[in-house]
Amino acid sequence: MTYAKISEIIKEKQPADTLVFLEKTYELLKDGTHELSFIERNRIYNIAINKAYEAAKQGARTEFVCATILFDLVEQNLSLIPKIKSLVNENVATFAHCYVLAKQKLKEPSQLEHSYRTALRLATIKINFPAICAAMLHELPVHSETSIEEITKIFGTEIGILVNKFLNIRVIKTANSSQYINHLREMIVAMAKDLRVIIIKMCSNIDRMEGYSSAYSNDKLFAIATESMEILAPLANVLGIWELRWRLEDLSFKILQPEEYKKINQRFNEDEQKNRAKYIQKMIVLIGKEAKSKQIKCQIEGRFKHFYSIYQKIKNKKKAFSEICDVFALRIIVSNIDDCYRMMGAIHQLWRPKKRRIKDYIAAPKSNNYRSLHTTVFGMNGRPTEFQIRTKEMDDIANFGIAAHWYYKNPKTKTPNWMQELLLQQQQYKDDEEFLDAFSSSILQDRIYVYSPKGDVIALPSKATPVDFAFAIHTEVGNKCSSAIVNDSPVPLDTQLATNDVIEITLNRDQAGPKAEWLTFVQTNNAKKHIQEYLDQFPVERSFRL
Repeated sequence: MTYAKISEIIKEKQPADTLVFLEKTYELLKDGTHELSFIERNRIYNIAINKAYEAAKQGARTEFVCATILFDLVEQNLSLIPKIKSLVNENVATFAHCYVLAKQKLKEPSQLEHSYRTALRLATIKINFPAICAAMLHELPVHSETSIEEITKIFGTEIGILVNKFLNIRVIKTANSSQYINHLREMIVAMAKDLRVIIIKMCSNIDRMEGYSSAYSNDKLFAIATESMEILAPLANVLGIWELRWRLEDLSFKILQPEEYKKINQRFNEDEQKNRAKYIQKMIVLIGKEAKSKQIKCQIEGRFKHFYSIYQKIKNKKKAFSEICDVFALRIIVSNIDDCYRMMGAIHQLWRPKKRRIKDYIAAPKSNNYRSLHTTVFGMNGRPTEFQIRTKEMDDIANFGIAAHWYYKNPKTKTPNWMQELLLQQQQYKDDEEFLDAFSSSILQDRIYVYSPKGDVIALPSKATPVDFAFAIHTEVGNKCSSAIVNDSPVPLDTQLATNDVIEITLNRDQAGPKAEWLTFVQTNNAKKHIQEYLDQFPVERSFRL
């Protein structure tokens, strides 16, 4: 492996202005080893370049890659840290220092490797460096004598606080545990203050299930998979971090339902892999030629359906395996928004589009800021083929959600306003049953995000109605709700709402309370509870309802 190959990867995958960090780091490596013996110099060089190459290949940020090159040098001489800060930058120096401290303090090599891989995964999702450093250090307070105070003293308040918050949610009790609600409350508080904590937790769990499953007892592994499936994967979905969500789901699925996983894995390997690869490659060649003829620079790659998604569709939608996997999927990354539309036009010139399968999420983004053009065409041999067309920034936000949004838009924001409002709403419930219901309906279930006329975001379960919205605003708004206007049009109160709807509730102050028939269509337990409490005051009304 050579420095030149690392440089090529950085040029391809990372911002152009970060290449200078790599160049300066390489100069430091050469300068720091030139007085060593030939054998020792080669040993350090090979270790450094190989580790950096693996990190670069996985898409880690340039500064992370640079730090891996300097691990050995820093371990031998901590006084290099100020020099690295001045010649390269502070992030490189700090992360190299974090790694060396973890290596010195952690007793088991497996703990060091777990911490490093957790940090590496974070470095690929474009989260900021204090979170990456905290991931590198997150095992120290548990598996060494290193205190939070010591971490804070060496690396600063922000990293120290992140490591401390991680300790509070290191183990999340799941629904069959008596401590479930208390742990959820702790997690909500941590997330409301800083979402990076829960993203570190997601990456840690992925590595525990992926890399070292044999190191854990079956009970321990089952617990990790359960909290990942029941809590972390839905949260990744809320945050729009697809890359973490599908890994959490598939790895948990493999542990929790091994037989079902095995069935899908066998079918996929036997029936699909070779044929799909050939078909997708042919499509890539054809699209590439068309794009070149129209002078559209693009990257084209095949997409795959993850196993848990296939299982869910077989189970819930009663679809056959062949029906689900019939649709081939490709993603096209272009330079700018104009090229997105030009590329879609080029595809439609090659193949006939399928009716009602063209979606423009660039003009009308999803609630989690997802933007892309979608179209399904009848490709070669009439096979339905899905295309997603978007820019690099859109692709990063699609895969890494809120983390990429921080990276591109507002790196200093720890938790965006809409998510903070959602999380703070959960903290207002003192009663455990109300809290659990609110958490489940707002976060763990399929959700929609709707708006009040003032622009406040309200999270509701799918199929929610204007009455559910009214009770989410305030009990009295629900009790006095008489009609609703959705997107400037009057609608019945049992209308099912959709994400991005703007809802205005008309109140009737003379209305005594909610109607009995509302119980036939409301979706939230909050609405059901308040309607029921009101009706229980009137035995006649209740007998009518029954």
